[in-house]
Amino acid sequence: MFGFFMRSERVIIVDDDDNIRTVTIGPRQRLRPALLAAAALSGMLVASAGWMATAFALRDSRDSVSHMDQGAANLATQLADSREQLSRVAGDLDRVRQALDSALAEEAESRARIDAALAVLADADKDGSKTPRQVLAAIRNQLAPLRVNPEDGSAHLRAAQESLQLITDIGQEAASRRAQSAITALSLALEEAETSASPQPTLALASEGLGKALAEAQAQAQRARAEAETAWTERNDMAAAKADSDRRLQEIAAGQVALLTRLTDHAELRIGAIEGELKNTGLNLDKVLRAMDQTPRGVGGPLIGLTELPAQSLPVAAQAALNQLESRLDRQARLRALANYLPLTPPVDNFYVSSGFGSRRDPFNNQWAAHTGLDLVAKEGSPVTLPAAGRVAAITYDEGYGHMVEVDHGLGIRTRYAHMKKIMVKEGEMLDPGRQVGTLGDSGRSSGPHLHYEVLVEGKPVNPLRFMERGRHVCEG
Repeated sequence: MFGFFMRSERVIIVDDDDNIRTVTIGPRQRLRPALLAAAALSGMLVASAGWMATAFALRDSRDSVSHMDQGAANLATQLADSREQLSRVAGDLDRVRQALDSALAEEAESRARIDAALAVLADADKDGSKTPRQVLAAIRNQLAPLRVNPEDGSAHLRAAQESLQLITDIGQEAASRRAQSAITALSLALEEAETSASPQPTLALASEGLGKALAEAQAQAQRARAEAETAWTERNDMAAAKADSDRRLQEIAAGQVALLTRLTDHAELRIGAIEGELKNTGLNLDKVLRAMDQTPRGVGGPLIGLTELPAQSLPVAAQAALNQLESRLDRQARLRALANYLPLTPPVDNFYVSSGFGSRRDPFNNQWAAHTGLDLVAKEGSPVTLPAAGRVAAITYDEGYGHMVEVDHGLGIRTRYAHMKKIMVKEGEMLDPGRQVGTLGDSGRSSGPHLHYEVLVEGKPVNPLRFMERGRHVCEG
């Protein structure tokens, strides 16, 4: 092979014009095409190697850019999540602030209402025209909207503290996550730039963008820290306001207990006075009251709800005092209702007692005899009125009583009106207190115009003066 390239040959060339010329082909002429082909092949190999190196570099660049894009997308997602969480917590904090403001407003209203309730009590003490039940109704209208519950304020304050702690944690976590993501992405970009022989402009732009993201993350962290510090300051202010509110609510609760206890004592005094007078009549009050509760009465009317106190609106001590007051006022109301069925007033006006209850000398034979009532002397024809509500049980005439009306007041109590001149009611008729049953006369066994008046309890005559003398005190009570 080598010999082929090294030998020389003489070649005879005849052209179209029959000209003959000779050409000598030596080693140089034989090696030149091979060298040119080798050079071309070498150039192609070098170009292929360069192209492959460029392709690998581009692929690595694309991978780096893809990694950075993914890191940027993750960072954007984390930023969006952080903003959403901060927005929710900010909304919660606003609601807590509104709740605390409402609590403070309610506390101020409570203070004003307890002052108004005390003013009602002071006015009642001055004029004395209102009954304890009316005073209680007025005070209930003032106290009904109150909600003395310190746990509500504590719950609001705990919610505010939890929200503030959540804001701080979320802000720090979000800033840390964004900063870490930005640092990681930036580190990858710098490593790719250092290992790449010819860094691409895209890498430089990505590095610049990630640097801005890192700066934004740091700024956001600073803002979150400042917001958290401001929120903690507000929380401390709210805690101080809540402590002051609790103190005032305790004062209100103590005022409520004192007010209700004072009204209870006042009602207890009146109840004691009424019961003392009624017991002197000889009645068994507990037995009579039970009978009154069991006896159906005519009641009715539209249903109009009273102002009710909200559940847990009063402290335990105040609620107990209120229940005690209502119990005593109910007792007093029942005693006053009982007085409506007791003969506590005289049946005639402008009279004097000519013969008392018990033993006496008979006006006709001057012998000792029992007298089961009172003889009330007044002008003939004077109105005889009913001292208590009742039903006409009987209308009779006999030689002893003359014209007589017997009225059943219920509860085992009856009254009799004898020696009457004229009767103005019918048997079975229901009568109201003060209704005229007839006129005073001298019918029957009588020595002159007068009214024979009897009171019977469980069928047994009792002294009417027991009721008449105590009627004024009971009515005043």
